[in-house]
Amino acid sequence: MSIKDNAKQFWNLFVELEDEIVDGLTHSNYEILNKDVEKLDDMCYEMTGCHFFVENVYGELECTFDTGPNKTCQLIAQYFVQVAPKSISNHWILNDCLPPLSSKAVLATVQIKEDQYNLQDFFVSYGIDDNQDLVHVKVYCPGFYLIDNTENKKEMSMYLLELALGQCCYEAYISHIDYMDECKEVEEFCPLIEFYDRLLDIVERKGWHTYVSPLDIYSVYQPIQDFAHDSLRKDMKMIFTTHPILLEETIEEKNDVLSDMESKGGKYGYIYYSNLYGNQQDALLHKEISNSIQKQLQKNETGKVIGGSIGKSYSYIDCAIFDESIFNLVFGKIKRQLDDKVELYYQSF
Repeated sequence: MSIKDNAKQFWNLFVELEDEIVDGLTHSNYEILNKDVEKLDDMCYEMTGCHFFVENVYGELECTFDTGPNKTCQLIAQYFVQVAPKSISNHWILNDCLPPLSSKAVLATVQIKEDQYNLQDFFVSYGIDDNQDLVHVKVYCPGFYLIDNTENKKEMSMYLLELALGQCCYEAYISHIDYMDECKEVEEFCPLIEFYDRLLDIVERKGWHTYVSPLDIYSVYQPIQDFAHDSLRKDMKMIFTTHPILLEETIEEKNDVLSDMESKGGKYGYIYYSNLYGNQQDALLHKEISNSIQKQLQKNETGKVIGGSIGKSYSYIDCAIFDESIFNLVFGKIKRQLDDKVELYYQSF
């Protein structure tokens, strides 16, 4: 089954269970609620690789796909949210990744020796990197000094910071995370539970770029000169991507990410064409064509542009594909529409 088919099946089950879920959230009937959410979570994890939970936030019903940093999971979860029936999206807040300070964060506890700690027991000190528009963070917990394994403390700090900030802010603005065994109240110091608001203030005050989704965060690469030559995918001079691991694997001719996407009913591929100008106009044309392709893929609920590159001979537009059969039809239409400008080709990774 394709990702498109899986999304339809998932939301059909959600509709079937929705009344019980709403009743469970409204009246704290956790026995039935947990049973229904477990069914959805099991199906979601099998289809997307991420977990699923629901919550009632001050009377607002929310569904969350907890993707973690995995870009394939993020792409599929975002697609599930985009194709959700109006009967659901009109009454539920649908989060395609972990939001800041969710119920998962508020209820999270960690066990250190004989004591339990929650988010309110943690503090952060932080510094601002104005050159990179990033923040580096140290996390403090009163129980850290009892843990000998430094990696465990670092992993715990990363996990709790991600819960507090949500996936998007965590990926967009955090550069380095460490821990503190002792509480050092420097000027830039606050409770972890308040750090999200503090970070938003920094972003606004300094005019940093803002993001709606972690899939809006692009990385830019320039391959070493020896790598770039004239053959397909070997001529890339400037690369921009929302999926750095996919890029690295395809360059190194590995296929873990590709296999993961295929196991979930999707594909990664690229559209390419010969450069027309050999100058800066190629970049403008690439942007125009990429935007045109994205509009058609989104309109037909079949894929998403996730990056691209401009090479010595060719230009490339990388895509995640959620239904290959529909994509092939849509690509044929796109190809005909742009035939007067460029001749497009498609190749799966």
